[in-house]
Amino acid sequence: MKRGVVIFCFLCLNFYLAQNQKREVFEKITATLKDFKVNTTAVPEDQLTKEIRKLRETKGGFNINEAISFKIGEDLSKGDLTQLESEKLDQFFKSGKGKSDLDNAVIWIYRDLFTTSEVRKLTKFYKSSAGQKLSENFLIVMLESLKAAEEIMKTYKMTK
Repeated sequence: MKRGVVIFCFLCLNFYLAQNQKREVFEKITATLKDFKVNTTAVPEDQLTKEIRKLRETKGGFNINEAISFKIGEDLSKGDLTQLESEKLDQFFKSGKGKSDLDNAVIWIYRDLFTTSEVRKLTKFYKSSAGQKLSENFLIVMLESLKAAEEIMKTYKMTK
């Protein structure tokens, strides 16, 4: 399970780095991930939390909850989980403590990165047709970009 989330994060990181090659960005991301501590404590029920929830709902598209469900299904098909384990884990993340812990953790991440005003602006963007299109296609863009980089790397290695 952790491997799938790490791979998903790696893919996101690769996509981001492909778009922005500045070394200091990579160093900041590396340092942030190194020092990252998951916070699943209850979030304050304030305006920022309300706006973050609205953003996550508006954004739609492929999200961490869907990534977890996909990973559980993948682990089941590989035989890494039994059907019963898969069902219990899926339920844990869909309606159990796993769901509330993950929701809290994600909200804390947003709270650390964005102000209420910024979250409102992001929500406004994701309500637009361009924002919805990005949300629906972000994973495709990211994965195709990664695939392109792999193919280009193969070509480079073959010319050496």
